[in-house]
Amino acid sequence: MGLRRRCVERALARPRRVAFPDALDARVILAARELAARGYARPVLLANPFEMRRFCWEKRLGLTGIPVVDPGRSPDRPRYAGHLRSRLPKASAEEIDARLSEPLWFAAAMLACGDVDVCIGGNLSATADVLRAAIRALGLAEGNKTVSSAFFMLPPEDRGEPLVFADCGVVPQPTPEQLANIALAAAAGYRRAMGAPPRVAMLSFSSHGSASHPAVDAVRRATALARERDPGLVIDGDLQFDAAIAPRVAAQKTPGSPVAGRANVFVFPSLEAGNIGYKIAQRLGGYAALGPMIQGLAKPMHDLSRGCRREEIVDVTLLAMLLAGEDG
Repeated sequence: MGLRRRCVERALARPRRVAFPDALDARVILAARELAARGYARPVLLANPFEMRRFCWEKRLGLTGIPVVDPGRSPDRPRYAGHLRSRLPKASAEEIDARLSEPLWFAAAMLACGDVDVCIGGNLSATADVLRAAIRALGLAEGNKTVSSAFFMLPPEDRGEPLVFADCGVVPQPTPEQLANIALAAAAGYRRAMGAPPRVAMLSFSSHGSASHPAVDAVRRATALARERDPGLVIDGDLQFDAAIAPRVAAQKTPGSPVAGRANVFVFPSLEAGNIGYKIAQRLGGYAALGPMIQGLAKPMHDLSRGCRREEIVDVTLLAMLLAGEDG
């Protein structure tokens, strides 16, 4: 079963409550309308209702019953303020109040308090702002110390299996410990989304020590750390991309590799490598990139590109709900 079909079937079986903090955006309103009309999700738009009404009138859009929550006047503000005080004990009451007037922070508090299941922002906000609200209001997943991102790469016309590329959007120069965290989070995301075992390649310009360099040593150390934390995970590194994806090349370069040229999760050694890699796959390979999906948080809050299209908002929301599993 393809990833898109898995997403749709899970959404129809259990539509989730999804908060959209960057709601004064025609793309989000149209995506929310589609998600609600198809029965995929129960969207909630965060905005002043009068501003939303004026915006929709100007854009000739209809909300058709989608709830709009005003962060400035919500009766839940005291409860959310209590949560933020527990997360930010040094913040003053005025600072907490100011944070809750910001839709991103209000949405993160809603998510933390269980009033929504997923949060999708970033279509108007900078990634740094999304991550700041998420980290401060939600915190990190148990046992994790690194927030990172992963793209789910869908092959053209669904020929072949989806791949996961990480990290392509958050950590510029990960340490071996951070690389191990990224690998484990990406593997868990693949397993949850696909319902199949991940096979993780820790990428480098070297395969099994064919080159000697501190950057290669870092990848090898990260691989060892990931194996220590999850002995059952199929993972190998250092690996060049061709040895990670092509069995014939792997037989020559890395005989005996547990990944054996069949990787489905690719962990890049740096942000620049990951960002370049996923865009090459997009532009030359025809892959569709869903994400970046934020990984490592205690609850699912994700960041859209500010240049995203309505269709991408729908797809990312569907994938986010699938990744949330039974816990979101």
